[in-house]
Amino acid sequence: MSVPMMIYAYWAFAFLVGIIFFRKDIMTFNREFDSRRIALIVASVVVVALNAWVYSHSTTDGGRALDLLTVLVFSIGNGIAETFMFYAVFRLGTTLAGRMTQNPWILFFTGFICFMVYSGLIHGLFWINILPEHVVQTSPYKPFFMPVQMLIASSWALSFFWYRDIRTVILLHALVDLTMVCNVRFTMF
Repeated sequence: MSVPMMIYAYWAFAFLVGIIFFRKDIMTFNREFDSRRIALIVASVVVVALNAWVYSHSTTDGGRALDLLTVLVFSIGNGIAETFMFYAVFRLGTTLAGRMTQNPWILFFTGFICFMVYSGLIHGLFWINILPEHVVQTSPYKPFFMPVQMLIASSWALSFFWYRDIRTVILLHALVDLTMVCNVRFTMF
């Protein structure tokens, strides 16, 4: 199977998961904007901006040309698809923990651990094999990459856990993917 077909198959599965499990979250929007939610959104935007800085200073495009169609399709498609998959796994974790406790901290951390395990697996087993070589191993910013990714994952997990806010996270995920595709410069076409 070609690389673009593998990506499209992954996205198709993720969109199906989203439609099945998150139809209500997609169709409705939590209008509660208390100070905690506003602070979380602001913090999430700052972390995404920090990620853009770290990512752009620890990767290389390898001289590849920027493919604007890939930039558009990948940013939007992957932003939506992976958000669905991350939240499906997060929800699986909270559901499993919910069988034993209703402690919100345990529910959140179980979901978060599942979210992180899935994220690590999909990036380690799928994306790393699909994307061209792009990490600058000698970059002084490279050590900051994983801590920033943990901050991103934490803020997104909290957005969903507290507010079931899938739309904001899709937008933020699309921005992260935009940063990635503009710096790595691979093509899907």
